[in-house]
Amino acid sequence: MAGKNPPTGSPRTRGERWSVLLLLLLSSIIVAGLGLLLQAMKVTGPHLVLALVGSLMPSFLLLGYRLLSAQRMFGVRREEVRNYQSFLCTYAERRTDGALPPVFSRELSDEVIEQQGYLRQFILGVLLLAVPFFSLALMLVTQGLDLMSPNGLLGLELAGCGIYVYTLGLAIFRIRTAALSAEFVMSAALRALILMVLGYVLGSIGFFHPTQSMSAAFLYFSLGLFPSVGMKALNQRLRQTLLPDAPGTEPLPITYVDGITEQVAERLEELGIFDIQHLARGEPEWLALRTLYPLSRIIDWMDQALLISYLREEILHAREVGIRGAIDMRSLCRQSRRAGSSDSNPEKARLPDTRGEQSLKVLQELAKRSKLSLETIQCIGGELQGSSLVDLLACLQNGCCPDRKRNVPRGSTALEAQSEPRVA
Repeated sequence: MAGKNPPTGSPRTRGERWSVLLLLLLSSIIVAGLGLLLQAMKVTGPHLVLALVGSLMPSFLLLGYRLLSAQRMFGVRREEVRNYQSFLCTYAERRTDGALPPVFSRELSDEVIEQQGYLRQFILGVLLLAVPFFSLALMLVTQGLDLMSPNGLLGLELAGCGIYVYTLGLAIFRIRTAALSAEFVMSAALRALILMVLGYVLGSIGFFHPTQSMSAAFLYFSLGLFPSVGMKALNQRLRQTLLPDAPGTEPLPITYVDGITEQVAERLEELGIFDIQHLARGEPEWLALRTLYPLSRIIDWMDQALLISYLREEILHAREVGIRGAIDMRSLCRQSRRAGSSDSNPEKARLPDTRGEQSLKVLQELAKRSKLSLETIQCIGGELQGSSLVDLLACLQNGCCPDRKRNVPRGSTALEAQSEPRVA
C-alpha cells in the first residue's frame, strides 16, 4: 500500500462555491414560496408562523450546525488519516510478506476532501427534509383535502407527528456525537415520507385496533415515534407469512455488538452495513471517516463482530467469562496451548504455565455454559490465530507493531512472538 499522505488543505473550486451559494439562494426562495402558498390558502396569524417554523426548524437546525462545525471536524479527520496510513506502512514493512489484507488497500487520501464537498448534498438533503414536515403542517392547519379518507388522514397526521419527534431526537443525538452527515438528512426525509404514506394506508384500512391498554391513535403515533421497531415488526410478519428463514440462517443484527445502539446501527445502515458480517469485514478508517465515530471505537466494534460471526448467539456466554472479541479469543487459545509445557528452567516455565492453565479454564467454562465443545472453541481460536485481519486489528488496538521473527515458520509459533493484548 502506498504511504501517500493526504494533502493538508482542500481549497474549493470556484464552481463548488457558486453551487453552494445557488443552493442557499434556492433555499431562501423555497421558504418564501412556502409562506406565499400558506397565505394564498388563507393560513395567517399564529397558524402561519407555527406551520413555517415547525416544518423548517429541523432543516435549518441541521444546516446551521453543519456549516459552523465543518472546518473543525474535517481538520481532525485529515490528521487522523495521515497517522493511520503511516501506521499501515510500518505494519507492512515489519511483516515477513510485507502485505496487508485486501480490505486495507483502500486509498483514503482523498476521502476527507470528498466529504468536504458533501455540503451540496447536505443542503439538498435539508431541502428534502422540509417536504414531509411542511406537508404535515399543511394537513394540520387545513384539515387535509376533501378527497382524503378521514381515518387515513388521522393515521397520516399521527404517524407524521411521531416521526417529527423521532427525527428531532435523532438529530440531537447526531449533533452530540458529531455524526451528522448528508446521508442522515436524506434518509430522514425519505423515512418521514414513507411512514406518513404508510400511516395513511394503515389508517384507511383500519390496520390498528384499540386494545385494553392502548388506543389506535397511540399505535399510529408509535409507528412514527419508533420507526425501526414498527418496520421490523411489519417485515417479520410478512417474512413469516411469505418467506420464512431456515433455522440458523437468520442475519445477525449489528446491535449484537456491545456499544452499538439503535441510533448507531442506523448510521451504519446508511453505509450499507446491515449485519455482523458486513461490519466484521469492513475497513476501520473508512468507517471512521464516513460515520464520524472515533477509530478506536470502530476497531473495537470490528473485533467483536469477527468473534460474533463465529459464535453467533453464544457471544453472550463468551462475555460472561470475559471474552469480548476475536483478539481476546485468539490470545486465550494461544496461551491455553502452553498449559503443561515443560522447560529446563522451572522459573522460566512458571509464568507461561500459569497463564496457560488460567486460559484453559476460561475456555472450559465457556464450553460448559455454551453449546460449543472445547475442541470447537479451540478450532475457532486457531482460525483467528491465522487471520491477518485479527492480527492487524490487534496492532491497531495496542498502538504498536512488533516485528515478526524472520527465522520462525509462519503459523501459531510465529504468532506467539507478537505481544499479547490484555484480556478483559
